[in-house]
Amino acid sequence: MPSEVPTVALQRLKKDYQRILKEPVPFMKAAPLESNILEWRYIIIGAPKTPYEGGIYQGKLLFPKDFPFKPPAILMITPNGRFQTNTRLCLSISDYHPDTWNPAWTVSTIITGLMSFMNDNQPTLGSLVTTESERRLLARKSKAFNLKDKTFCALFPEEADEIRAEMEKMDQEQLDSIREEETALKNRRAGESARGVPRLSSLLSNLMMIAGVAILAFAFRLCKTPRPGNLENANLMTSMRFYKTYLLIAIGTCTICTLLLIANCGWDEQQGRNQANSLSGTITPAIRSLPDTFLLIGILSSPNETARRSNVRSTWFRLSAKGASVFTPKFIIGTKGLSIEDREKLDKEMGEFGDLAFLERHEEGYDRLARKTLATMQYAHENFKFQYLLKVDADSFVRITPLLMNLKTVQHAMLYWGFLDGRARPFRKGKWKEPEWNLCDRYLPYQLGGGYVLSYELVRFLAVNARLFRMYKNEDVSVGAWLAGLDVKYVHDPRFDTEWTSRGCSNEYLITHKHTMEEMTEMYENLKTKGKLCTKEFQRRPSYVYDFSKPPSECCSRINGSSIP
Repeated sequence: MPSEVPTVALQRLKKDYQRILKEPVPFMKAAPLESNILEWRYIIIGAPKTPYEGGIYQGKLLFPKDFPFKPPAILMITPNGRFQTNTRLCLSISDYHPDTWNPAWTVSTIITGLMSFMNDNQPTLGSLVTTESERRLLARKSKAFNLKDKTFCALFPEEADEIRAEMEKMDQEQLDSIREEETALKNRRAGESARGVPRLSSLLSNLMMIAGVAILAFAFRLCKTPRPGNLENANLMTSMRFYKTYLLIAIGTCTICTLLLIANCGWDEQQGRNQANSLSGTITPAIRSLPDTFLLIGILSSPNETARRSNVRSTWFRLSAKGASVFTPKFIIGTKGLSIEDREKLDKEMGEFGDLAFLERHEEGYDRLARKTLATMQYAHENFKFQYLLKVDADSFVRITPLLMNLKTVQHAMLYWGFLDGRARPFRKGKWKEPEWNLCDRYLPYQLGGGYVLSYELVRFLAVNARLFRMYKNEDVSVGAWLAGLDVKYVHDPRFDTEWTSRGCSNEYLITHKHTMEEMTEMYENLKTKGKLCTKEFQRRPSYVYDFSKPPSECCSRINGSSIP
């Protein structure tokens, strides 16, 4: 290990490596080189139901000596069809963007972010545009590619042994299948290239044409021109002007032809790409400017809750004069299956207030709340640039100014902030029963659904990998399960009164759930006139402080008479 590695970087990288060994993250592994702790190798295992399924992709992390205060360079080694190999990738978690780097991000966070980018199709420096067929072929070839790398075999011996065993079992028919698929793709690419004339060839051909015309003109005039001894100076000058004019016209004409040919070839190539993308189902996304906000607020609402939305607008929406760059609220509504009349009402409301977000493919229903929450994450990721997302219900009251102030004190790239529960048992009967829950005898820790905050990186992970998740009945339970394997920063805050029923009223609450419109109006008036949320503070049921030193089943002891909000 190099002696010049600073102590801070050395200790932090050792700690990150121990965390990876102790708390492995699904679909990835990472380890430093024995000779240099500043250089790591990682592997990403292709997730099911993606073009990378069955593939193993090796890459490299190059950490600066002042890590964790500066980000690492990220490179991909194994051909994959998404990123160029042996090229520094321009990502928000890499050394291309030190301005967005967060020193709290670990190696696990970095590779998790890279996996999200890999499953996404957003263009960036170092990315590639390829078809799903090409990516699937590269996935099949990736294991044999990695096996040739001595460093891969040394750092990831289990995977290397599995690949050797797998390759020994492969019969000739499987090998022939890979070769045939590779040949077919090469022929397809060759055919697409043949449909256009190469730009360089067009340019060279035209330059040769110019030279030929010039030589022909010179030869013609030479034959017609008398010998110099009998030619007067005036005639010689006229002859030279003729050559210049002739050459200029020829050059101008051929230059125009060259530009037209180049433009035509470029158009043909783009048409070819569009056709290939259409056939393969892969569409290169257009780069567009997205509205920017610090906190995006998604308020889950039903189409018929017009009065409830009006109540929210006239109460806690008015508690802050901050503009859209600070917070942007949106009522999230599923519109699939609506009658023409109901849709027209929503369109009219949208025209008046501009704060509705329509999920065109989502049909409302309690048993579809998890799908709606996931669709909300996808909507947020695709339509906004934000740092945090607050998901709340329409019957939740939010004290927006203190929430924003406190959010800045708990900022984290993997933040999951709310009222955390780790000891709840799954419902097996009634409206909330969970027939699909079979992970364990209790729910995994989750923030209760009346309101919680997620960082952009977590929203991005949920949006990009949406098709991989199992759906559970309870949306808040689902989010907790989906994020369970990540390096999440859980923050339990008793000021989130976000359980299935309100615990009472405390002037410390940042969010309080399950209120009538009359109660929402009363709380708003109290804040405006008295500067306090409650007419009188009271407690219906005790709260708790989450004990992270104990197992989740022992996390949460409610204490009667406690002053915990």
